[in-house]
Amino acid sequence: MALAGIVRRLDELGRIVIPKEMRRTLHLNEGDEMEITMQTDTVTLRKYSGFESIVATLKAVAGLLSKETQADVLVVTQDSVVAAEGKNKKRYIGAELTETFSDAVRARRAVVFHGDELSNLFRDKQCDCVYAVYEPVTVRGDLVGGAMLMLDSLPSDISRAYLHFCVGLIEASLS
Repeated sequence: MALAGIVRRLDELGRIVIPKEMRRTLHLNEGDEMEITMQTDTVTLRKYSGFESIVATLKAVAGLLSKETQADVLVVTQDSVVAAEGKNKKRYIGAELTETFSDAVRARRAVVFHGDELSNLFRDKQCDCVYAVYEPVTVRGDLVGGAMLMLDSLPSDISRAYLHFCVGLIEASLS
């Protein structure tokens, strides 16, 4: 969708303001990183995800975690699923996070979702699990996203330890 007719002036530092409606539509939040590219006379801004450089690693780690825990494993940015492994991976890949879940991701805390909370995770997808365990991925203090287990039973200490270990591997891959 292209919006036309909006003109903004550069300030003395070369900054422009992205209109509020565009920020809302693109789920841009204060502190989000933006990738800036230029081609001839066009400048393009795109929300940047630190996961883009290690997608193969994300899939491999998620695959191993899924095999060990017998759970679906998701890797998420602040607004969508970027990698999924397990029996329902096709259901989750590319799913958009709800504002409620995005807020939980930005809170940078490990969270266990259960019951009605599961219906508030994705915009257009229903969770095919009983519990979802989320743990944030941060690099040098910056939030990149997170990893989660989609479980059919109460998460064990072992499955949570596996998740924590895999988050550490992802963080090391980004450092």
